[in-house]
Amino acid sequence: MKLTYTEIFDTFNALGKTADYLDTMQDAMKAFFRDRKQLVFIGCGSSYSLAKSMSIMAHMATGIPSSAMAAGDILLHAARYGKCFDGCAVVCISRSGRTSELLMALDALKGNNYAFSVASLIYADGTPLAEKSDLVLSMPWAFDSSVCQTRSVTNFYFCAAYALARLTENQALLDDLRHVVEKGPEYMRRVETLAEELAVHPWTHCVVLADAELEGIAEEGALAFKEICQLPSNYYHLLDIRHGPMVLLGKNTLVLAALGVKDSQEYKLLADIKGKNTELIAFSDTPPAGPTAGQDIRGFAYGRPLSHIARGVPFIVLCQLVAYKKSLQTGADPDKPTGLEAWIAL
Repeated sequence: MKLTYTEIFDTFNALGKTADYLDTMQDAMKAFFRDRKQLVFIGCGSSYSLAKSMSIMAHMATGIPSSAMAAGDILLHAARYGKCFDGCAVVCISRSGRTSELLMALDALKGNNYAFSVASLIYADGTPLAEKSDLVLSMPWAFDSSVCQTRSVTNFYFCAAYALARLTENQALLDDLRHVVEKGPEYMRRVETLAEELAVHPWTHCVVLADAELEGIAEEGALAFKEICQLPSNYYHLLDIRHGPMVLLGKNTLVLAALGVKDSQEYKLLADIKGKNTELIAFSDTPPAGPTAGQDIRGFAYGRPLSHIARGVPFIVLCQLVAYKKSLQTGADPDKPTGLEAWIAL
């Protein structure tokens, strides 16, 4: 059995530990983020995708201007980006705490005399990134040893959502996230059955669709197909796929769409996608109502109402498991994909 599979199935165990840990870090988080006027989330690769979800979460929930940036971009253009950082709180996301671009980007900004505070989400202790940070959230139980991140990226997303719920006293979101953790093993059994079924179908390209706070985690879901089963994949916002990418959909395409508000516009889009003879799964928290009837659109529901942010957790697991099961068909090694390293050293 591949290590990637084991780590995916340990996801909800890790999330439970993270929730308990963040409960103990509540005072430290409140002290760091108190009275902040601007937030910047930075990462590389998967961590940069997660930064996008985090920045949207923070901006929508608090109104504080928030952005996401790729650490490598900052490194190359630090002097020009500096005013985006001066006086703000920077949140760094790194599995290893040793990613070169991230460390060098912080040094480059400091070298240009820009002043900012740093909070870091890391899965290892005693790291160079921790030494540069004013607040460190260290969660080694979520570290992925396989090259392709699965449990790690889900935990990053969950960590941001849970911390934000704590900081904004959003009890409904806290309850949803705790429920997702509690019901994780049951959900995994159901989603694995679906993943096994989808994997044997003859699609050769995957498209992942989602909106709002799910943007970054869905982009990471698309990346899972590139890395784990090594098939082409893309991410788009739901309605935005009509603006060009629709022309590439066809019988060899798998589309995983995370529904948001179950609006008539979403259903019209699903019908148009299905009309392209794609393999389509419409993911939602509860089964869609009447508009999908007679459209031959297959849905997969979590099973109870969830806030939009909380839906991101079961949705990314769906993407990861489908990609893993497909790797058994393509022959790709998800633990050690050719040409990819666990973290990049410059």
